[in-house]
Amino acid sequence: MSEGNKLALALSMGTVISSNVIGGVVLGYLLDRWLSTGPWLITSGLIIGAISGFIGLFRILNRLNK
Repeated sequence: MSEGNKLALALSMGTVISSNVIGGVVLGYLLDRWLSTGPWLITSGLIIGAISGFIGLFRILNRLNK
């Protein structure tokens, strides 16, 4: 893997985490409004988004270490 590819992967780490968390929160918010469930689905979306963000981060770090 070239240095340019490694740099691009390293710079994408913040985007991966933030997009997953924001996506989970937005989806949870929309489902909360639609189902009138209070803050439960937005909280679940935050947790699921954070977990998927860290999984994505782990995959990027594995590709950088190859």
